[in-house]
Amino acid sequence: MTAEFTVLGISRLDDHVLLADAGLAMGMVAAGAQRLVDLRAETSPPRLAVPIDHFPIADLEPGQDEQILAAARHVLSLASGGIVVGLYCQAGLSRTSAVAIAYVMLGGASLRAACHQVQAVRPQARPALELWHSLEAIEIQLSTAGPVGAALRQPAAEGGAGAEPS
Repeated sequence: MTAEFTVLGISRLDDHVLLADAGLAMGMVAAGAQRLVDLRAETSPPRLAVPIDHFPIADLEPGQDEQILAAARHVLSLASGGIVVGLYCQAGLSRTSAVAIAYVMLGGASLRAACHQVQAVRPQARPALELWHSLEAIEIQLSTAGPVGAALRQPAAEGGAGAEPS
């Protein structure tokens, strides 16, 4: 039997999603992550023994709704398949929290409720203003009635739109 342990700096959002910074990528693997999702636009993912999907998101750029939503849908797809995912950006604060909030919103939460849920496990989570505006746009998209809103809430197909191979 494997002992349960905590690695400082890693936050567990739910049974399948871990949040941290780039320096703790291998720590997330040690904590159970079977796959990593790197959100850094400024660099390519490292070559590690665990698969890494790359969804480049710039920290202070506006209009990244589609990329944030694609990354969140990819995390949802993996988590729905029972895979433990480690989600990270450089500092683990802005981009990581934006995608984590969008992931929670895909489950039906409002932007406000999703933000509170992410901050409950990672108090330092603070999307940059530009990313917050993208989250507001995503909330509007997800609240759209009918098949469009329902389709947006579905997990991405394997590989995920927007993912770059590592």
